[in-house]
Amino acid sequence: MAAAYPPPWEPIWKRPRTSKPKAEKKRELRKQRRRLQDAGRRRLAAGESRRPRAWQGRISNAAPRRDAHALSRLRRSTAWL
Repeated sequence: MAAAYPPPWEPIWKRPRTSKPKAEKKRELRKQRRRLQDAGRRRLAAGESRRPRAWQGRISNAAPRRDAHALSRLRRSTAWL
């Protein structure tokens, strides 16, 4: 009589693993490798494009430099003006 009831619910991480064909597993790994490589390229490009410029290279006096510094700190914070 117990076989008539559906099996009790269990979370997905406790269910037994189903085996995949080797070709499907290789396809997933290829996709994952490609995704990781693309992310690495994006990270590299982002780091190169946002390289901080040297403050000493600016032809200016100290006051605007201080203002720019404070403004950039404000932009990065969550404070409201």
